[in-house]
Amino acid sequence: MFQLSPYPLSSHGKLVRWGLLGFSCTPLIGTYFYHQGYRIGFLVCPIRHLTGIPCPTCGMTRSFIAIAQGDLVQAVAENLFGPVLFASFVIVAIHIALELLTKRRITAFYSHLVKQRKLQIIGLFSVLTYHIIRLYNMSQTEEMYLSFINSPLGKLLF
Repeated sequence: MFQLSPYPLSSHGKLVRWGLLGFSCTPLIGTYFYHQGYRIGFLVCPIRHLTGIPCPTCGMTRSFIAIAQGDLVQAVAENLFGPVLFASFVIVAIHIALELLTKRRITAFYSHLVKQRKLQIIGLFSVLTYHIIRLYNMSQTEEMYLSFINSPLGKLLF
């Protein structure tokens, strides 16, 4: 299940892991501060801000905040993949922290799963399919039309 490498991490390997640890902890720390009421005004989705149309990751921040509040139903409602991504960040942060503490590479069962090309393609296909369904549902309520018309790009074009 878990296997510890007999060889110590190289200095480059440690540096990469420190970067991965920072990358995976940033959304978790951000979730904590958003849950505490802190906001960063300029941190918005550039695609949605420009076009009024959400990108595939729109709703992740709200989903992460719902997870922090313990509301898993709301987290899924905001973005179906929010809980999956949140759990992935937690697993990566713990895994990398353990590697840095032991100073050895740890191979786990999920390490092999993440590297499988078929699973990567299925994951990408699932995210894009979910996004297309979200856009279709928005177009049926005219929410997408109104968002686009009121966006900077919509005002520029019409």
